[in-house]
Amino acid sequence: MLKQWSLLAIICFIKCNLVNCSWMSLYIPKLDATCVLSAKAIIHDDVLHIKQVHCTIESCVATCFGLSPFCNLIKYSPFAKLCNLYYENATHHDLQPNEQIGQSMHLLLHSCHQDITDIPVGILVQSKYQRNNAAKIHTPSIHKNCDFCRLPFVENFHAQRIQLIATSSLKRCFAFCEAPTHTSCNSVLFSAQEGTCLLLSRARNLTLFGGIMPTLQSSALFFIILRCYNDGMLISIVKDIRMLPLKHSNHITTEAKVSLFQFKEICTVQHSLSTVIPWINLVQLYANISFLNDCISICRFIRNFGLCEGIAYSKESKACLIAVLGNNDDEVYLNEGYHFLTLNDCSKDRENERADNDPPELHVFPILDEVCQLEFYKPLFLTGWSVITEIQSTTTLQNAYQTVQKLCEQRTAVLFTS
Repeated sequence: MLKQWSLLAIICFIKCNLVNCSWMSLYIPKLDATCVLSAKAIIHDDVLHIKQVHCTIESCVATCFGLSPFCNLIKYSPFAKLCNLYYENATHHDLQPNEQIGQSMHLLLHSCHQDITDIPVGILVQSKYQRNNAAKIHTPSIHKNCDFCRLPFVENFHAQRIQLIATSSLKRCFAFCEAPTHTSCNSVLFSAQEGTCLLLSRARNLTLFGGIMPTLQSSALFFIILRCYNDGMLISIVKDIRMLPLKHSNHITTEAKVSLFQFKEICTVQHSLSTVIPWINLVQLYANISFLNDCISICRFIRNFGLCEGIAYSKESKACLIAVLGNNDDEVYLNEGYHFLTLNDCSKDRENERADNDPPELHVFPILDEVCQLEFYKPLFLTGWSVITEIQSTTTLQNAYQTVQKLCEQRTAVLFTS
């Protein structure tokens, strides 16, 4: 295999010099492909201008490829990040020396390849480990800490592709990889600049293979996830000093129902619309709670052996405060972003029908940019549900749920049959 790579590199070098051109290749994150380009002066009288956009060179090439076969020439200014796309008749692809006119690069787009070994020009490299390249990251959406390290870019070509997701957050990228729907995912190719996250599956051993890589450096970085573990709950038996006591309140509440899977119960909660809550003391803080439902479940669990009247929860701070009844002089002021809910009565919710259900799973919905918690029912005939609408020609659960999210302001359930 090493002889094949060496031979390919030599052939590419000779081929480029024979035609007196400047060949180059660049990995394009939005395409998960390596594109081959060469320098070619653009004569405006001979070309058709297609469009102009402000973007990176990688996005510029991706846009041109997306318009093919009606785009094959690029004029790009790195300083202004200005991308002009053109079309020239394919019979006039006479290659010229590498020229840079002003601040712009004039490039001819030849082809894009999913398989790196198919590119006609590349660099043969040997990978080496870098020191101090390991790190830890906290992913709040899945309540996990992950240890990971960065590997040389060329190593990503030895990994199996799973799914390309649009996100500019490395934390969200790791959360997608760790979601139950992607059990084989253990590495990612991430580009914050391009807003892409490519989920990958790589052999668990950290052997470095090296191989062929593009001639130009990509913005994408290759990370392998070593392990992820639950972050745990940090508990502090103190009052939140930000909750200032006040002596007046205009207290208004609304009522809602919530489902608690752990207890197979549906509970009534009262949501306080005011920021001043009377007759309440805050006694316990749970940190790193990403979902309101989890905070309510903690209160319900505490009721098995102690007191919990309700909760004060902040999605932004991921803080869950446990509240108990106080006296007539007790009152708390909620900071901006906090919501107070009183947990009232709870009753069993289809306990028999849900007896064999597996625990809820986190599923990734890239189009919605969300990680959602779904409960899958084993029986198909359920009590207490009525059909709202039937959606035809839906082939996957993900499509069904995304359609329901668009149709219904209050999303409850999806019955999907294959």
